[in-house]
Amino acid sequence: MLEPVGLDDPTERTYRHLLASPPVTATELARHQSCSTAQARRMLDELVAVGLAVPSAGRPTRYAPLDPRIGLAALIRARRLELERAEAALDAYGAEFNERKLSSDPSRLVEIIEGPTAITDWLTELMAGAEHEVLCFDAPPYLTADASALRAEEDLLARGVRARAIYSSQVLAIPERAELLQRLVLLGEEARVLPHVPLKLLVFDRRDAIIPLTAGADDLRSTAALVHQSPLCDALVDLFEASWQQATPVFGSEARPADDHPDLGEDDRALLHLLHAGLKDETVARQLGLSERTLRRRIADLTARLGATSRFQAGAQAVRRGWL
Repeated sequence: MLEPVGLDDPTERTYRHLLASPPVTATELARHQSCSTAQARRMLDELVAVGLAVPSAGRPTRYAPLDPRIGLAALIRARRLELERAEAALDAYGAEFNERKLSSDPSRLVEIIEGPTAITDWLTELMAGAEHEVLCFDAPPYLTADASALRAEEDLLARGVRARAIYSSQVLAIPERAELLQRLVLLGEEARVLPHVPLKLLVFDRRDAIIPLTAGADDLRSTAALVHQSPLCDALVDLFEASWQQATPVFGSEARPADDHPDLGEDDRALLHLLHAGLKDETVARQLGLSERTLRRRIADLTARLGATSRFQAGAQAVRRGWL
């Protein structure tokens, strides 16, 4: 059990014996462990060195254990710090590795993945390995079923990984996809929408990106590019961040406190978000559960309050005033 903190099995058995017995000499331990006195002394000295045992001052020297809640806890903390220092070097070593790959064989920085199954396998592996953040451009058509997408992102968010997604407004016109988006926002996804996204994209920890390239007759993506850490991957991240600044939050994602604008209700805020995203009236009415007549009346009211001349200008005015 103590191998992860650097103790081999015989030394751990020695420690367990110390915990259960009065202080022992190296000779007594050797007799109990059926080993040489030199081997027993080596194990006892190792326990002393790592702070799990203490020798007596008299002769013969006897060894007693330290409280594991103190000594073992300190050993675990020390090993954890060592691992954290090693982890901190990952990015530096990874950058050196990618720099060498780029100079020796640039073609290895972009891999072509063939077939929906292979693409799904890669996505599953990268999602499972994500540690910090996943960025996404999303638009139809879709490779995975709603249930699969929800389960994968639920696992991701449960691990504390940040997820940010920019959706094409087409997504909100698909009822089952709009419902999925709402559920993901409730789980913690930060979601925004644009009239159009430049491409479909997933970026994992700003190191690896997957870009679907072609779609088969059944609308499933059959070829994708896997871009490893490189200036190209950095450019994809920059594209996402620039688009993020222009996109509009949806379904309460990144909602402001309710008292920021006491005259603006949550229903009005939701309507303004959808207007600013450039959605059609039919889609907006379905998302808000309104009749088209009620929607037109509310749009006219908001437009008048904002001093705007069109529904699109109303959304833009709301952003400029800090209402969204």
